[in-house]
Amino acid sequence: MAQVFDSLRVTRTDRLGHPISLGHELPESKAILFTGPPGMGKSSELDRAEDLAAQHGWTTIRLSASADMPLEHHLTGAVRNSLAALETRFAGRAPAATSAGRMLRRLRPDPLRNLRKTVNDLTRSGRKTRVGIETRVGGGALPVQAIHKTEQDTTAYDKLGTTLNDFADELGRLTELDGRPIVLLVDNIDRAKEKDRAGLNELAIHIEGLDRPVWLVAAGGSMSTPALMQASRRMSGIATTTSNQFDVRELGALSDEQLRPAITAILRDARIPYEDAAIESLLAAANGHPTRLRNLCNAAVAYRDGEHGITVFTAARATARVNADAAQLYQDLWDQKGTTGAQKDLLTRVAAEGRNGLYMPAVTQAAGPGAWQQIDEARQDLVARGLLREHDGTVVTIPDHGFRDWLNGYLGQTPKPPATQPLLPGSGPHESALAPAHPTGKREKANQLFGQADKLVHQVDRKDEHGRALSLDQRVPRGTSVLFTGPPGSGTSHELTRTKQLADAEGWISIRMDATRRESIEARMIRALQDQLETFEERFPPGEVKELKKLLTKMAVRTQNQMHTAQVRFGIAPGPRVGVQTSWEGVAKDSVGTTLNEVAAQLGKMAAPTGQPILLMVDNLDAADKQDLSTLTSLSAELRRAKQPLFLIAAGGEEATSRLLEASGGDAGKETMDAARWDVRRLTPLSTEELRPALTRPLEAAGIRYDPAAVEHLIAAANGNPSRMRTLTGEALELAGPDRTLTADIAATATGRHELRSRVLYDAAWYNCSPAEKDMLAKTAAHGAHGMPIPTRAGVEGPERWTLDAASQKLVSRGLLTRTGHQVKVGDPGFQKWVQTRLGLAAAQSGIAQVTQLPEAKQAAAVRPPETRPALGQAGRDLQTYR
Repeated sequence: MAQVFDSLRVTRTDRLGHPISLGHELPESKAILFTGPPGMGKSSELDRAEDLAAQHGWTTIRLSASADMPLEHHLTGAVRNSLAALETRFAGRAPAATSAGRMLRRLRPDPLRNLRKTVNDLTRSGRKTRVGIETRVGGGALPVQAIHKTEQDTTAYDKLGTTLNDFADELGRLTELDGRPIVLLVDNIDRAKEKDRAGLNELAIHIEGLDRPVWLVAAGGSMSTPALMQASRRMSGIATTTSNQFDVRELGALSDEQLRPAITAILRDARIPYEDAAIESLLAAANGHPTRLRNLCNAAVAYRDGEHGITVFTAARATARVNADAAQLYQDLWDQKGTTGAQKDLLTRVAAEGRNGLYMPAVTQAAGPGAWQQIDEARQDLVARGLLREHDGTVVTIPDHGFRDWLNGYLGQTPKPPATQPLLPGSGPHESALAPAHPTGKREKANQLFGQADKLVHQVDRKDEHGRALSLDQRVPRGTSVLFTGPPGSGTSHELTRTKQLADAEGWISIRMDATRRESIEARMIRALQDQLETFEERFPPGEVKELKKLLTKMAVRTQNQMHTAQVRFGIAPGPRVGVQTSWEGVAKDSVGTTLNEVAAQLGKMAAPTGQPILLMVDNLDAADKQDLSTLTSLSAELRRAKQPLFLIAAGGEEATSRLLEASGGDAGKETMDAARWDVRRLTPLSTEELRPALTRPLEAAGIRYDPAAVEHLIAAANGNPSRMRTLTGEALELAGPDRTLTADIAATATGRHELRSRVLYDAAWYNCSPAEKDMLAKTAAHGAHGMPIPTRAGVEGPERWTLDAASQKLVSRGLLTRTGHQVKVGDPGFQKWVQTRLGLAAAQSGIAQVTQLPEAKQAAAVRPPETRPALGQAGRDLQTYR
């Protein structure tokens, strides 16, 4: 029997009325991520996308990620399931009723042919193949036959040219036929392996760059955002708190105003009467959770009065029934291995507060140094599981009142009565967040103002701490290997773009690629060089190009060994035969020894006669594994010894140099001098003097009026990061409207909105931090905008000194801290405020700690003297302890 409330669809909007759910017009952003706790309707948002596609004639390809099967295999099955719809749309190949119709259908050109081949190649990657010859002697009338086989391993190194990006390209080509969108829907991405999550990041980057109506819409749990961030290794995707390729749409609790019309409309359509008070009772019991509300409503329908329909009494019965049915689930949640002791302790404390909620900064402060991180981790895990809900970043409650009551009964504790001074915000627990942070439209505004990377309105000429130019068009390299390093958003990739502009202007050949977690640097290099073969054919003798092709082919097809088989068969044909055989591997020469060094030697030989350099550029070194870094170190050493006009230019994060040093020692683990001979050029945060003209000159060139206070505000919020300044300025230009005047109020509003929208990224970055890294962030955030000395100079003694030093380096490499000289501070001012709010660190922007009064309920939760709110640490410990 079908349930009345089979589904509960609510079109989600934020507090400003901006859509969170997809609508009849797809968003500017091509990569969208729905995330949130269990039961919040993430998969329902994908269902909505399918409904919209059916209405508008779009095509959807839907799949679910999993840990037991690669993403490519899921994609192959999904495309096959969608072939009928694709054929009907693009080939007009509806099922033919007659044999003649089927024959004519086969004779027509098939626009899906390339898509089929690409999808098939995705799942054929890595298949082992052998080619050989067989020699037979004897047989026939003779009773003995001797057979010898020689097989050569021709296993492809990889199906070069067949990637998820190629699949997206094929979808884009199909949309050229009619211009209508294709939407790729990927559910349960939090279940995917890290390699698949890295692939989704790369796919998001690629689709955003496609000038085609192709969208990627993904959905996953609350851990999806930190998992994608972890897999990205600083590449765009979801990389840092300031650069993300996904349009992250966090689905939280719904307000009563959003849910009430959804359920009353269904009841009216079903002609079921109801009392308004009964609906309010069901809404209160659901507490903003759409799945729980659906269960409550179905139970209420089952218990409804024959004459009056759903009454207050039937609503109460329905709530009791749903809670009773969920009792076993509550027990299972409590008993499962993932519910740690720290989580149980926190749940116990929150349940004991009853309706009041628990003020978390007081709890973490009371735990003291070294212990608060465990409580904080339990809090984050419970929120992700939907067992706790956060309010304003400080108060947590148990959203399922049935679970809260079950806990108190199971633990034998009596909850506290409602407090006279409530902790929860006055707007209620269901205040919706701002719409997603991904600024596609804002980025367009920023690009119009500042220009694209290859043609900036104002070029900032960077200098190092010694006053030397950093860019290669202003200072020639020392040696043949150059490495640009810096925190996310500092401009390391732009330096490669600037170098390519130099190469194009001088007529040099430049080969650019990105390191990735899904493919080795050798495979990327093969692909990039093969894409440039036409250029090599135009500039170099045929014999030299032929040798280059030969080397690339040897690298692409790795012949690992030969297999020999000798067999003797006894018997006379056509009767039965009995055979005896032996097999052994040969040690004949193979192509495993063909490396990038040999390719580099050939490229250097080709470039030497004219002296025209060839540039090999590798971006995103953070995504490279140790083997890739070892390969690059070896290549760098080979270039240095060869002394040919062939240059290796790489870009990566703050840890790129130390990782290259580590990789240079191979399995021995002891660094060599090879990595130390790179020309390392470190990009530091821009000074106010450098950022100001980078903002004001484009504004003046575009004819946009501005208040000096607005410029100063945006520069301060950028905190030396040019990418952040572009993003914030784009937000401000959106608010400025047709008046095209940037005021201080507009700049402040734009910054505040961006920080609110970035909370999901702040939360993800925090989740990925180790306890030591959280400790370091807490200490640094407590010092406000001025930051603190690096741990080795902060007066910390003992092992903690080196633990914090290592944590500091990791945080700097991820862009969460910014280091200038011997001083560190939180890189994103919005993230600094987020940490201060989460932990209750009342540090003023000047870095001076402010003592504030605790509300009555918060005093009780802290079990502290009522006159102060202590900073993170043990009871009575002053904030100065964390400086």
